[in-house]
Amino acid sequence: MRRFFCSALFLAALTLTSTIVPQHTFAQPAAAPFYAGKTINIIVGFGPGGGYDLYARLLSRYLGKHIPGTPSIIVQNMEGAGGVRAANYVYASAPKDGTVIAGVNQGATLFQQLGGKGVMYDPTQFNWLGRMASSNNTVYTMATSGIRTIEEAKTRDVLMAGSGVISDANIYPNILNALVKTKFKIVNGYAGTNESNLAMERGEVDGRGGGAYSSLLSTRPQWLRDKTISILAQVGFEKEPDLPDVPRLLDLVTNDEDRQIATLVTLPVAIGYNYWLAPGVPEARVQILRQAFEQTMRDPELLAEAKERSFEIRYKSGIELQAMVQNAAATPKTVLQRAAAILGW
Repeated sequence: MRRFFCSALFLAALTLTSTIVPQHTFAQPAAAPFYAGKTINIIVGFGPGGGYDLYARLLSRYLGKHIPGTPSIIVQNMEGAGGVRAANYVYASAPKDGTVIAGVNQGATLFQQLGGKGVMYDPTQFNWLGRMASSNNTVYTMATSGIRTIEEAKTRDVLMAGSGVISDANIYPNILNALVKTKFKIVNGYAGTNESNLAMERGEVDGRGGGAYSSLLSTRPQWLRDKTISILAQVGFEKEPDLPDVPRLLDLVTNDEDRQIATLVTLPVAIGYNYWLAPGVPEARVQILRQAFEQTMRDPELLAEAKERSFEIRYKSGIELQAMVQNAAATPKTVLQRAAAILGW
């Protein structure tokens, strides 16, 4: 009886235990983020040392930590045709998986709109991530050139460093020659801002026609401090706070059609130091990178470094840039044709 009772008690306990033990369901491990272990390349359309390059390298130091998977970020310089080569590469040839970001000329949109030769991209199809900064372009000369004002630039030939047909350094001297009757003569062959500034220091040219004011602050602050250069004009919808006495391109034109052209070529300034993905990148990755870009622009560490290095951060979202590009498409055809003829596009 004792053995029977013990056996029955054991079976009862076993039955009770089997009824209260939970049934485990093992979840599949979560998929690793797409960007884990990946490298993102930012393709800059100019050589090292200029504003586009320096801003892209600042971005590269902080963007990765805001992307799930924390990918590595590398900046690659791809000079050529004032940024057209880089824009074509990202749009038409680079992988469409979200690992290649364009950081090219703010004038790329204008160049395509005016029918520029060799264009293989359509800015209305870009997946815009946003801009880091927008700074008025400046037309400046070395003090040693003897040209200190826009009026003096109408009196004789002034040699200006050029970086290619699409570059700001070529656009603004040509526009000023046509609309304001200056006598700028463009000398092509300089890869970007740094090479052009070095050419000025060597006395090869008198000045440059497309240097962003923010780039001057970050790369040649001594020029401003020591009055090594004279800023003849600025291009922007509003004056830079530091340059209240420097006329805007829009201040220098005298009739309605000229004003329309001046407005057209001022629009890229609002696009600024911009970044975009090619069409065809999966929408989910576009959204990941847009969110990461916005978070990076608010990153206290990035903002602290930017302040220390005199980099302006004037963020604008990809959606806002997209709206700008769409609005520019409404420019009258006659204005586009005249502007294209002035620029040789």
